[in-house]
Amino acid sequence: MQPNSTSILIVDDTKFSSAVVNKALKNDGFTDIRVADNAIDALSMMKERSVDILIADWLMPGMDGLELTQLVRELNRRQNHFSYVVLLTAKEENDDLKEAFAKGVDDFVGKTTLKSHLLPRIHAAQRMARLQNSLLRRELALKEQFRGLTLMNRIDPTTGVGNLQFLEQQLGRYLKQHRGRSGSIGLLLCRLDNLPELKLQHGEALKNRLVKQAAERLQEAARPMDDVARIDENTLALALYGREPNFITHALVRRIQEALLIRAYPTDNGYCTLEGSIQYDVIDANGHASAVQADEVIQAAMQRLSDLPAGQSVYFWEANQELA
Repeated sequence: MQPNSTSILIVDDTKFSSAVVNKALKNDGFTDIRVADNAIDALSMMKERSVDILIADWLMPGMDGLELTQLVRELNRRQNHFSYVVLLTAKEENDDLKEAFAKGVDDFVGKTTLKSHLLPRIHAAQRMARLQNSLLRRELALKEQFRGLTLMNRIDPTTGVGNLQFLEQQLGRYLKQHRGRSGSIGLLLCRLDNLPELKLQHGEALKNRLVKQAAERLQEAARPMDDVARIDENTLALALYGREPNFITHALVRRIQEALLIRAYPTDNGYCTLEGSIQYDVIDANGHASAVQADEVIQAAMQRLSDLPAGQSVYFWEANQELA
């Protein structure tokens, strides 16, 4: 007889009854069997290690089999595991059985027919538990795969920073969290104006290296709580978060300008300098802007950036007030 590793937990306050069930299962090849004499101990055992089949007496002092079943179903949801529940009972009334099925019980074995019915029911329970847990594992794997693909879809492959979708998600989350509370967003966009020309002169590889270095410099200038993204081919974005509008200073913007547009970039062809325009918005997350969507905020900022002539270094926009 091949050993059977299906995990089984027997819960019965009557030691003789649990011993009879235990012996029958062992004689049939089941090896992973645990025994509890009350529902509380059974739940503790299941929290330590899940079970495939739970065999419980319906009537027990303290917590009965139906109450135990309901708690097991909640535990199953948290563990992402399915336990097939079989109740041992002397009850045969249809109303009692209907109530038990409604509360999550899967099957019954009458105590008067235990000897002949137990093993066939347990074999059926084993097949169902294996199938259900296989489906749960597959569902979990698909969720993890989807989560990984979703994360990849929010990363710009050239620079390793976020992309437009990532920035929309982060801004949207901040706007939602601070609706009705104080909070401000600084959205800085830097358009690298001579990047297309450098690509024509030196090729795609050099362009990618330059934009990657620019993104790294922007990350170095940002705080850990801020978000950096590449939102189109030639535009980098920095989203900064704070409670008051003055948490971002002109000095910070000038420092970013120097890092991205003044300091030269080392390449295989010597040093290159990027030319560009910086558009900087201050958004009141608690004001009228909180009613708009994140994508609208970004699109409006990009529209203002597109209206700037190439090489205009810094343009500030704050609540309809333009600052030189």
